[in-house]
Amino acid sequence: MTLFYDALIDLKTKEFTFNKEESKHIAKVLRKSSGETITVTNGSGLEWTGTLTFVSPNKTIAQIKKSFQHLEKKHQIHLAIAPTKNNSRMEWMLEKLTELGIASITPVLCDHSERKIIKKERFEKIIVAGLKQAQHFFLPKINDPMSFSKFIATPEFDQIFIAHCEDQPKQRLIDIPLSGTQICLMIGPEGDFSPSEINAAIQKEIIPISLGNQRFRTETAGLLGCHTLFIKQQQNTNP
Repeated sequence: MTLFYDALIDLKTKEFTFNKEESKHIAKVLRKSSGETITVTNGSGLEWTGTLTFVSPNKTIAQIKKSFQHLEKKHQIHLAIAPTKNNSRMEWMLEKLTELGIASITPVLCDHSERKIIKKERFEKIIVAGLKQAQHFFLPKINDPMSFSKFIATPEFDQIFIAHCEDQPKQRLIDIPLSGTQICLMIGPEGDFSPSEINAAIQKEIIPISLGNQRFRTETAGLLGCHTLFIKQQQNTNP
């Protein structure tokens, strides 16, 4: 199955017209023709399957065959992470997290952050590409950048972990039982969270954790931590 994405398609859509870029891809790259089946999602759980009725590099049209609304996963993983200095490293991580099925990513600006500005539109294109490649029907949400203090001031999750490298008491993430369905992991910048940030998080009952004995790059830590949570959630929901 080749999956396409359009935020505006919904269960009521009977006929769908692809934009010029997608039409060119369908006609020239995939070499699709009238009568073939194609699938589109809106990133909110919709699986819309249609039959191509007109194919050209400038305009391609499909008529609905069937549509189905997938239910959102009850157990979700959220990542709050300081943007990496090198944008390409952040983009690599976003692609992999989309494949993993993460629910949301919040760029957090910290005391040691070297990058304060992100290209949100670019990040959204990366996760759309990852969604289509992995053939998922739920698009991760990229939130606007937020200061560390603001993020921890209004927690919206059942359980929050903060990974850091300071010589302070902390548990290994792999050993901690998960509580609730909405789990968030916080990953700091290349220079780690500052001691004051770590202490502020602990005062908010955010759990300090370690990802292991090694030190990891920011994007590696983000992916490794989310993958650990993903496995733990799978174990909890599929005994």
